[in-house]
Amino acid sequence: MYDVNESINAQKKYCEDNQAPHFAPHTGRCWNCNQNIYQPIGWKYEGGRRVRVAYDSPVYEHVTGITTEKAGRELVTGCPHCNRSYCD
Repeated sequence: MYDVNESINAQKKYCEDNQAPHFAPHTGRCWNCNQNIYQPIGWKYEGGRRVRVAYDSPVYEHVTGITTEKAGRELVTGCPHCNRSYCD
């Protein structure tokens, strides 16, 4: 499930419960690509390059984004869309 507000809260709680540093942007918006890390983005490959397509498009080949479940069980250390590290 993708839900920005629930995912932000889940990551905050994960960090507090595990005494871990909170690397993820507090708004969910990546500093590098300006996409929200907690929203899904569909992708397909054209000519060896990754091209963004609608998440509900029948042609997408894979999806990036952090689900609420993942935000609640793993430390977020980078952007799933552009692969920018937040812990450099």
